[in-house]
Amino acid sequence: MEKQIYDQETMNEVESNEKLPKTKFEQIDIGKETELFYDFMKSSRWSAVFDRVYPELREIQKESKDKDECLKRYGKFVEGIHARDKGAMLSAQEYVQTEWEKIGQAFLEVLSEHFETDWPEDRHEIIGYVSALPAYPRFLKDYSFCVGYKNVANMIETAAHEILHFLWFKKWAEIFPETDKKEFESPHLVWRLSEIMDPIILQCHPEISKLIKPVKWGYQSFVDLKIGEKSMSQHFTDIYKDCLGRQLHFDEILKIVWGEAQRHREVLEKF
Repeated sequence: MEKQIYDQETMNEVESNEKLPKTKFEQIDIGKETELFYDFMKSSRWSAVFDRVYPELREIQKESKDKDECLKRYGKFVEGIHARDKGAMLSAQEYVQTEWEKIGQAFLEVLSEHFETDWPEDRHEIIGYVSALPAYPRFLKDYSFCVGYKNVANMIETAAHEILHFLWFKKWAEIFPETDKKEFESPHLVWRLSEIMDPIILQCHPEISKLIKPVKWGYQSFVDLKIGEKSMSQHFTDIYKDCLGRQLHFDEILKIVWGEAQRHREVLEKF
């Protein structure tokens, strides 16, 4: 009898894991990465980060007569980084893959349970691209994202942050089907709320926090934003913890924090 129970538990675990996508880390395509460098360098939100890390890119941008020339020169610059740091990038890929495999499937399962939605059946893989970018975009359409090759110990948290977005927006579309998908991206309020709540969930959900051991509480630009006497992050943290304490369904949590985001739109639109 005990063996039958054990076998059934094993079968249930296997069946559960088969429903979860596998997370694979690989080197980014240089052409794709070059396009991302070009896009980020045009962004007022991120250009300062790129100017600090890669000041050479601004000179290339100023000296190039058109987009094609700029992309070509950016491409050579990116190729140079990959040639110089190939060993470090491959080492980072191996490290993040190994470390993620220790906790990744458990994270995906707990996240699915918490959000009360399954991972899409047609998504068999999540791809993390090891990149030279100093910012880490995610791509909702194909469930892929970027990580860096420096400070690699921090990349587990980065991966968790980006992967959480995938299921967050799947759940969002189920609860708010009228939302235009373009609002899932910067600078829309729906996107802003997701960036606030993502690190709060990583930090405050007991099982998730134990798996990921997160450090960050969101963008540096959050620090000086206040709602009443509290920081913006603390305001939403307190709401989320209260929801957990009351054991609310996740659709209720989404509706509550969305209401707060709309109420305090002026604050959220400052980052």
